[in-house]
Amino acid sequence: MRRYNERLILSAVRRMNGASKAELARVTALSPQAVVRIVDELDEGGLLFQAGKRTGGMGQPATIYRINGKRGYTVGVEVGRGDTTLVLLDFDGERKAVCRHAGSFPSIDTVLRHVNAFIDEHLGSTTLLSAEAFMGIGVAMPWFLGEWRNEIGISIDQADEWRRADVADRLQAGLAWPAYFENDGNAAALAQLLCGAGVDLQDFLAINIGTFIGGGLVLGGRVHQGRHGNAGALASIPVCAGGKSDYLVHHASLYALDQNAGAEERSAWTRRCVAALASAVTSANSLLDLEAVIIDGALPPAGLEEIASGLRRHFSTDAPPDFFAPEIRNGTLGNVAAAVGAGLLPLHASFAPDLASLFKKD
Repeated sequence: MRRYNERLILSAVRRMNGASKAELARVTALSPQAVVRIVDELDEGGLLFQAGKRTGGMGQPATIYRINGKRGYTVGVEVGRGDTTLVLLDFDGERKAVCRHAGSFPSIDTVLRHVNAFIDEHLGSTTLLSAEAFMGIGVAMPWFLGEWRNEIGISIDQADEWRRADVADRLQAGLAWPAYFENDGNAAALAQLLCGAGVDLQDFLAINIGTFIGGGLVLGGRVHQGRHGNAGALASIPVCAGGKSDYLVHHASLYALDQNAGAEERSAWTRRCVAALASAVTSANSLLDLEAVIIDGALPPAGLEEIASGLRRHFSTDAPPDFFAPEIRNGTLGNVAAAVGAGLLPLHASFAPDLASLFKKD
């Protein structure tokens, strides 16, 4: 229970981006005495630090505690169908370095080469690769990386390399540090939950618009993985387009948008994307009654805002009569969301409780 409560405090401070002891007692339902003891111990152990004073209320100014980012480091890796993205995070989840290799469908050897080169470049000349300072590597990728082969034009051999059951073992064998694996949509949702647009939410759908549309689901303050770790996999959600049944992946994915497309063609793609997403969000929210839907991904902020605004307009005029429309939020993590979530995996595995009990219900 003591270990659990320590994790609870750390998770609360992380999501609140700093908090006083009184605030922590209020949101965690721990007694003020327990919070004082735990925070003082975490402060002495170097996991928290005193970030300053907050004034303006009654009584003495409150001391604000924050996560000590220098306490440890992780590397997050997103393996995508057209690129590999790597981030170096500190213990507070702050990005210290980002690198993206784009242009072709990756092989396992290529991914390992990129990861090891990234670690050598950013950590090799320091003492941070010690067992205490470097907490491990998180790897995020689609569970079905080799599927939808015709859509992205890869060979059978390329697809089969990622279909084998020993993919995680082969990746781990090429790394000298502990590795944690997760579906890319779940990793992006974790990033939104802990350091993105969902830090104040308990129930939301995170939509990530990339080469293929992806998503992750947060319920009760934790990422809901589902039986096979594939909950929130939006690509295969059925939608109706042009009077025919189809899948969302064909209408809301960037592979279908020519990067050299003109304004008219981009506008047409955006309209198709909004219409398909509106159908998918209506289905998901009718089942789950969500607080919000977060729209993020590889598009520029203006492109993401156009899609988010289109969804808001749709639900303001065309929602079913018995429908509680969720808030449509713009994400701010962009095309590094899944990589950031991957980097959070070692932290989450070692220092996070079940987030369902993080905040009290009013």
